[in-house]
Amino acid sequence: MFHTSPSKIVKGSINKYGIAGSCLFFSDDVYQMSEASVFTYEAEFDCVRASQLHDDAIIDEIASYFDVDADTAGSLLDGSENEWDYGADADGSWWLQGKRGECAVKMGYDGCEDRDEQGTVYIVPMLGREEELKIIEVTL
Repeated sequence: MFHTSPSKIVKGSINKYGIAGSCLFFSDDVYQMSEASVFTYEAEFDCVRASQLHDDAIIDEIASYFDVDADTAGSLLDGSENEWDYGADADGSWWLQGKRGECAVKMGYDGCEDRDEQGTVYIVPMLGREEELKIIEVTL
């Protein structure tokens, strides 16, 4: 899997305070960003599909964030409802994807397989795991 970043990722550079928490987003294909480094993640990866996600505490956070009831928040978590229909902007969408990654870990997985405007995306909380990433040289 590939992650493209405008800055180098080194030990200690990932924290839990990003828009998506500590999650990084990966693709099966290298995607282009200008002036970017491309990283691979090749470790064993046990992921869950977004449609299988469930955690009551995270659902409560989503309900509060989007000001919706718990059923709607559960549907936002599992992707059966679209956050854009509930007033999300880009930051809100990334925040929700971060919650999906967080939920996957709480359920015992390494991350979550999801879909976004680019297609399939893998959401992986990477706090303290920077050394699992390998920088590669790519001609785009």
